[in-house]
Amino acid sequence: MEPKRHRDQFSFLKINTKLQKNTEHLWEEIRSLGIHPSRRSYHSACVWRDRMLIYGGQNIQDGLQSGLWAFDLDNKNIEIWEEFEIPGLVPLCRHSAIVKGDFMYIFGGTNGEKAFNDTWVIDILNRRVEKITSNPPDFPPPHDSHTATLYENGISSSMIVFGGFVEETRTNKVYTLDLSNFKWKLEDTNNGPEPRSNHAAVLYHNDLYIYGGSSNEGEKLSDFWRLKLDTFIWEIVVPKQRIPAGRSGHSAIVYKDVMVIFGGMKDETQETNEMYSYGFLTNDWTLFQNDHQVKDPVSAAQLEEYKQAHKCHLMSRRHTVNSNLNKKESFSPLTPKPRANTEMDVRTINISLEGRVQGRAPHQRDGHSAVVHEDVMYIFGGDRHQMPFSDLYAYFLIEEELKTPVKIDN
Repeated sequence: MEPKRHRDQFSFLKINTKLQKNTEHLWEEIRSLGIHPSRRSYHSACVWRDRMLIYGGQNIQDGLQSGLWAFDLDNKNIEIWEEFEIPGLVPLCRHSAIVKGDFMYIFGGTNGEKAFNDTWVIDILNRRVEKITSNPPDFPPPHDSHTATLYENGISSSMIVFGGFVEETRTNKVYTLDLSNFKWKLEDTNNGPEPRSNHAAVLYHNDLYIYGGSSNEGEKLSDFWRLKLDTFIWEIVVPKQRIPAGRSGHSAIVYKDVMVIFGGMKDETQETNEMYSYGFLTNDWTLFQNDHQVKDPVSAAQLEEYKQAHKCHLMSRRHTVNSNLNKKESFSPLTPKPRANTEMDVRTINISLEGRVQGRAPHQRDGHSAVVHEDVMYIFGGDRHQMPFSDLYAYFLIEEELKTPVKIDN
């Protein structure tokens, strides 16, 4: 079955890489010229109205990264980033964020000097942010490097916060925030996972799944847990086959009945770009992309040549696109998304820096983000050896491929 990818709209692309692994043909690097988020890791990412939202993050050299950025995942004709100007939005990293409706809920995080227990609500449509106040006794202490997950059971909606750093030590407590009245509750759970940070959390049906992270001793954990949200009882998940090696700073998404994890740090300075899937119905793990090096197919000289050749064209195109996207009605789900009035003709150009590089997988990394939209997983940012990225990748999800073990050469 062919992935949903609208190939005819990317016919101008000139860069291709040699297929080295059985998954690389499903990757595309999305290259957009113009403004885009700075290099960062340990930011947050959510999906809102067919857009990927990126907020905050850190850069070891430059410090905190600010701004709320949006990338339209549904507009294949114009692939650009837009920064949402929201007065009062404070820069954070290692926080958590979820989206419900037209609101983003942000909890915790750090500025590099201290952690916070603030809860912020961003009105995305109206570009406003408000700090929510709550009272003890169940108000959580300052958190960072935790996870937050949106849970809706048909009656209420809540944000579930698990783990992370609290007062310079890791925790395994579970807090829930009722989004209807903004009341926090410390949930009474049984003995569950050991305290951890930089783990991954996903929701599948009425269960919260936790995989990996770092322990108080700095060990990269590989245990896998399920929290039943109707009873708040923890259960360790024992799969049929061997579980992946421990890691932290990885990402996890759910696609149909499968969880997909990408990247992370397996040891100090040992980032990876391998991918595993876990079948919720079959209770087994599959390694379907092995760890491998990625080389950039475009040289620095080619980059500069292209920039100079298309400088005037890009300035004109950026003005047209930004004028369209700044119209408030473009945010209505009932209004067609804007399209550029001009088309880019690069048939005579040897390389293309704008568009998609087919067969191009991400470098090894941790601290990145991942979201899923329709049948595609998107990976943004992260770092390797403390050198951050600002790149964006699409991976076309096909159930058969997710369950196909990689061939490892002996």
